Amino acid sequence: MQNVSCKLVISVTLFFSFLAIGPFAHAQNSSGKEVIVVYKNKAGKETVLDSDAEVEQQYKHLPAVAVTADQETVKELKQDPDILYVENNVSFTAAGSTDFKVLTDDTEDTENFEQWNLEPIQVKQAWKAGLTGKGVKIAVIDSGISPHEDLSIAGGFSAASYTSSYKDDNGHGTHVAGIIGAKHNGYGINGIAPEAQIYAVKALDQNGSGDLQSLLQGIDWSITHGMDIVNMSLGTTSDSQILHNAVDKAYEQGILLVAASGNDGNGKPVNYPAAYSSVVAVSATNEKNQLAGFSTTGDEVEFSAPGTNITSTYLHQYYATGSGTSQATPHAAAMFALLLQRNPAETNVQLRAEMKKNIIDLGTTGRDQHFGYGMIQYKAQKADSAYAEAEQAVKKAEQTKTQTDIDKARKLVSQLPNSNAKTALQKRLDKVQSFRNVKDAKDKVVKAQKYKTQQTVDTAQAAINKLPNGTDKKNLQKRLNQVKRYIASKQAKEKVAKAEKSKKKTDVNSAQSAVSKLPAGSEKTSLQKRLAKVKSTNLKTAKQSVSAAEKKSTHANAAKAQSAVNQLQSGKDKTSLQKRLDKVKKKAAAAEVKKVETAKAKVKKAEKAKTKKAKTSAQSAVNQLQKSNEKTKLQKRLNAVKPKK
Repeated sequence: MQNVSCKLVISVTLFFSFLAIGPFAHAQNSSGKEVIVVYKNKAGKETVLDSDAEVEQQYKHLPAVAVTADQETVKELKQDPDILYVENNVSFTAAGSTDFKVLTDDTEDTENFEQWNLEPIQVKQAWKAGLTGKGVKIAVIDSGISPHEDLSIAGGFSAASYTSSYKDDNGHGTHVAGIIGAKHNGYGINGIAPEAQIYAVKALDQNGSGDLQSLLQGIDWSITHGMDIVNMSLGTTSDSQILHNAVDKAYEQGILLVAASGNDGNGKPVNYPAAYSSVVAVSATNEKNQLAGFSTTGDEVEFSAPGTNITSTYLHQYYATGSGTSQATPHAAAMFALLLQRNPAETNVQLRAEMKKNIIDLGTTGRDQHFGYGMIQYKAQKADSAYAEAEQAVKKAEQTKTQTDIDKARKLVSQLPNSNAKTALQKRLDKVQSFRNVKDAKDKVVKAQKYKTQQTVDTAQAAINKLPNGTDKKNLQKRLNQVKRYIASKQAKEKVAKAEKSKKKTDVNSAQSAVSKLPAGSEKTSLQKRLAKVKSTNLKTAKQSVSAAEKKSTHANAAKAQSAVNQLQSGKDKTSLQKRLDKVKKKAAAAEVKKVETAKAKVKKAEKAKTKKAKTSAQSAVNQLQKSNEKTKLQKRLNAVKPKK
């Protein structure tokens, strides 16, 4: 975008005066008049639809149908018992001044316009607290919104009869929208609620004029699409029962409606729909916090806001300065959005009460006809001081980069209400934490390189795992992997040496596991050869032991051979030796049975002969037996034998 300046180059005169009650001019034709028919029940609706009237609009949330009908049909509808009443399709106009001063960019080099209106309402304090209107849906029922680099339009709808586009062809709606939500992008202007979701509801035409039918359609659309706030910088001097019912219905659905009090001057009645109790009526103040000369006043005025010489967005990517309660109203609507973001659970009723705490009382003390409860002015709350404390903690964490300060800042940030500013603080903390994590990982890798213990390696690996994929993580992992290889090599060497010394199967298995983890190379090959030699030695020992047991099938030899076989790894050699050993065990068992029988016979002979020679012979036979219950019993019997003298 080119640089913009405040030099006045064009003055565009727009017809925004209020029209008297009566049908809207462009809708008139010789065959009938436009009316709004309000029905009592389903039968009444069917009566309207089945009549000779031409249906212009049906409403989803309102018991009404907009039609064009001749006098006779209108008369019949009025007399129908199922019809509540019939109203003329009255006109509305934008509540702005008689002209906009359009600004262009041909001489000055500044990129920002001065906005005197922001200082009196102290909105910058709200921004510092992270309040931007994020998550709040605002319908701007106006002349539409024109595409602009300083605006984001969330969506919209056209209730105007001549176009389906909600694009602004007048400028008024775009001006209103900029006051609410112009981006904070470093150029142009700053909207009061830059992150609010703004919806363009086009109900006014290229002349800034519209009618009741279109306004009702805009309100109906706002209910259907769940708007939080509706801004209506428009009005008429004509009361309307169906309009009254429509705004009441929207209010019952939780929508907060804000409207311009009018530009007819002090002492003139507040315009509709602002005059209805379900709508917040806004009057305009000037640069001196005085009532603007054009502002309509009355008991219905609830709040006031800056409304003179307000610079905002305009058609064709331009900016313009305008005055009117049209400009004051979006100030209030945007401030309501900030309050709703601060307290998202509050209802529209509660928000109106909350706004009373965010004003400066002007004029007569208390509520008055000029300023209502007062001019809107953001008041900092505890949440604001909490944000300031959290921001300071984040700054300290950014300076010290210590984990203690990071944790303290994160705790304070977590206690803030959800907002864009909170998210921004969290992102800053995440950046500091990322730096801290990298530093911690580097420190732990250095420690692992120095001490080369499994504990230091595990600690370093855990720190590396926290890092996002990238160069830092990749390089640190390489360094740690070198330490891991050193430790693995050292452990494998130690375990192979232990296996060589003990030749136990458990040690051999442990050594084999350690060697298997090593990367292929000469070191692994060498250790594997040493380990294979241990396995070979164990096999040789087992073979020798089994052969010895086969030659002399004693229990002792069998046990020794079994111990040697147990040290072997599973395989054909072990299976073959075990089979041979099992035969030895069987032979030894048979021999043991024979020894037991011999011992029994000799003990029995000693018990009978009771001679020293017989007892000695029996004792020799019992001694040759393996430990068992049978040996114990025989020994007891033998102990009981008392040789004759």
